[in-house]
Amino acid sequence: MNKILSNIRSVPGVWGTLAIDKKRALTYQLLPSTYTADSVKQIALPALNLGRLLEKNLLIDFFFENGKARLYNRTEAIVFIMGRYDMDFDLLGSVCKEAVPAICRRFARANLSDNNPTPADNNVSFDFLLKAINIVASNVQQKVGAYLVTKHLRSAKDKLVEKYPFLSSITVDNNGIAFLIKGNVAYRGSDLMHGFAHWANLFIASCAASTDKLNAADILELTIEIKDKLEITGFYQLYSDIGS
Repeated sequence: MNKILSNIRSVPGVWGTLAIDKKRALTYQLLPSTYTADSVKQIALPALNLGRLLEKNLLIDFFFENGKARLYNRTEAIVFIMGRYDMDFDLLGSVCKEAVPAICRRFARANLSDNNPTPADNNVSFDFLLKAINIVASNVQQKVGAYLVTKHLRSAKDKLVEKYPFLSSITVDNNGIAFLIKGNVAYRGSDLMHGFAHWANLFIASCAASTDKLNAADILELTIEIKDKLEITGFYQLYSDIGS
């Protein structure tokens, strides 16, 4: 993906490219290092919402005070390219004639992989998913505080124990950190990732109901440091399916 985005970025005048998987709401970007996760989100979410409303196979050019941009809306993807006023739309179109379909093929293959009947749980460990929960909790804590994180992390787990008994082997301390209770063995069952995805979804939704600083759809932002690994496992698709 980086190679494809780099090819687009090589067009004179282009300073940033954002590719969005419409089905899974995942973003891939090649933007200046000054762009934070929040900055990317402020561009990606409006672009995603616009792409879902507009007809497919649409191309839109934008003109701003300090530059211009082009948006490709396709069935699988939205590709948003930002540039200076000297960005050459004709040259950009020539490069994107191959680049945009290549991005769409990548996303289509990834979505097909998500629907593969082989359980993704077999490819991910209990320790990694526990780490993911703690990363989510830590990032949520920056928005709502330790008290609410501890309360909702415990409550969400308790509500799901009957459906996923292995969650009873996990405890949450007063700092909102989840860990395996001493003497218990890390679970490896086929519903492992479903359980953790459901826990994360219910926890974030509960926290979001307590504040306007958080949304249940913020999972990508909350796990950005391990996004690549979670994406490969199909975690985001499970999370999305549970919330829909």
